[in-house]
Amino acid sequence: MNIEIRKLTIADYKDLRESMVQAYDTSGNGIWSKANIQNLLNIFPEGQLCIAVDDKVVACSLSIIVDYDIFGDNHTYEDITGKYTFSTHTAGGNVLYGIEVFVHPEYRGLRLARRLYEARKELCETLNLESIIAGGRIPGYHQYADTLSPRAYIDKVKSKEIYDPTLTFQISNDFHVRKVLKNYLPGDLESKEYATLIEWNNIYYQDNISARSAKTIRLGLVQWQMRLFPDIDAFYEQVKFFVDAVSG
Repeated sequence: MNIEIRKLTIADYKDLRESMVQAYDTSGNGIWSKANIQNLLNIFPEGQLCIAVDDKVVACSLSIIVDYDIFGDNHTYEDITGKYTFSTHTAGGNVLYGIEVFVHPEYRGLRLARRLYEARKELCETLNLESIIAGGRIPGYHQYADTLSPRAYIDKVKSKEIYDPTLTFQISNDFHVRKVLKNYLPGDLESKEYATLIEWNNIYYQDNISARSAKTIRLGLVQWQMRLFPDIDAFYEQVKFFVDAVSG
C-alpha cells in the first residue's frame, strides 16, 4: 500500500467527490463543488492537502488564512468562509483556519486524519502564522443532550469519560477548546448545531509588526498656539472636550 500526502489538484476532484459522498453518507448534497475547490486552489493552493492511497485520493483537508481580529470568536461557518466564496482569505492574516477535514470511511484506521493535522501544523509554522483555529463538530452530543450541557459534555470528553469521534481526536492532537459556538453549522443535528472552537498554538510564531494589517484609528489634535487660553487648566479642559468628542 502506497500512501502519499501532497497538495490537492483539480484533477483529483473525481476521487475527492467520491470520498466526500462516502464520508458524509449523502447522495451528494452539501459537498464541495468543483468550482469551490478550484476557487480554493486559485487563492491558496498550499492550504489544500490530500492523501492518496495507491494513487486514489481518499482524504483531504482544506484551509484558508484569515485576519482573525476581523471575526473574533463569535462567528459562524458562513461568516468565516464568506458564505462559501472564501473571500475572507487574506495572505496577510494571522491564523490558518481549517474549513474541512474528511477521510473516506473505507480508509479509516490508517491514521490519515492525523497525517493531515500534522501537515497543517507544519504549514502553519512554515508560514509563521499564530495558530490553527477551526470550528469542530461534536457528533456524539445528541446522545447526551437531554442530560448534559455542551460544556459538561466537552468536560467529560476531556476527562475521557465520553468518547466523541471528532473532539477526542482533536484533543489528542494538541488542540484545545477555546469556546462553544451556537448555530455554527445550521442543520448539524448530531451536534445540536453546537460546535467547539478549537485552537492549536504555533510556539514558533514570531510577531511581524511591519506585516500587520493597517487598523483604522481616530486622531484628534489640540495645539496650544492655535487657541488662546488664560491658563494651563483651561487648555486641559479643552483637551478633555476633544478627547470626549473623538472617542464618542
